[in-house]
Amino acid sequence: MKKIILSLAAVLAFALTSDAQTRKGTVLLGAGSQMSDTEWTTLAITPKVGYFVQDGIAIGALINFQSDNTDKGAYELNNSVAEIGVFGRYYVSNNLFTEIALSSKSASTEEFKEIFQFAQQYIDGIPQFDAAGDPMMTWQDIEEVVENSDKSLNFNLGLGYTIVWREHFAVEPFMNLVFMNGERKVYNSTDRLVESHDLKGTNFNLGVNFSLFF
Repeated sequence: MKKIILSLAAVLAFALTSDAQTRKGTVLLGAGSQMSDTEWTTLAITPKVGYFVQDGIAIGALINFQSDNTDKGAYELNNSVAEIGVFGRYYVSNNLFTEIALSSKSASTEEFKEIFQFAQQYIDGIPQFDAAGDPMMTWQDIEEVVENSDKSLNFNLGLGYTIVWREHFAVEPFMNLVFMNGERKVYNSTDRLVESHDLKGTNFNLGVNFSLFF
C-alpha cells in the first residue's frame, strides 16, 4: 500500500508541475482548439511556436491558414481563414499562466443563395417586348454563389493552466477575451451589391491547448 501511495504521489507531482518545461531556452510548440460561446460545436485550431527568453516568460508567433472546398457538382463553395500574429506568455506560478496576443485575421465564406434581379422577361426562351418595342421587364429569382468576408485586428487576453504529461507534452485548458476591430463585407442579395460594416466587439472563449516543450 505504501508503494502504491508513493507511486500515485510521484505521478501526480509529475503531471502537475511545469517548472522544468518553462525554463529559459525551452521551445514551445502548440496548437489550440477554441470554442466560441455561441458556436460550441465549432473548433478553431491555431498553431503557435514560442521561445522562453527567461524562466516562465515566452514570446512567439501564431500562424493559422485553413481552407475548405466543397464540390456541389454544378458549383463549388470555398471557405478560408488566414491569421498571423505574435504572443507573449508569463507564468504566474509553476502552472498558472497569463497570455496576450495580437493578430491580424481574415476569413471568407461562400454560400449558394437565391437572389432577385430585374431583367427582361423570356417565355420559352423568346424575349418579350411591349407594343412600343421596349423590353418587358420582370423580377426574376435566380441562384448563385455569394461571398461574405471579415477582416480584423484582434487583441487577445487569456488565462490558462499547464498540466504536464510524459515530460514534454502538456494539456492546457484556458479562457480568453478577444477584442476585435475591423470590417465585415456582406453580399446584399436583394440589391445585388456588397455592403460594408464595422466589425467591433469582444468575444469570450473557452478552449484547450496541446503543447510540446523541448
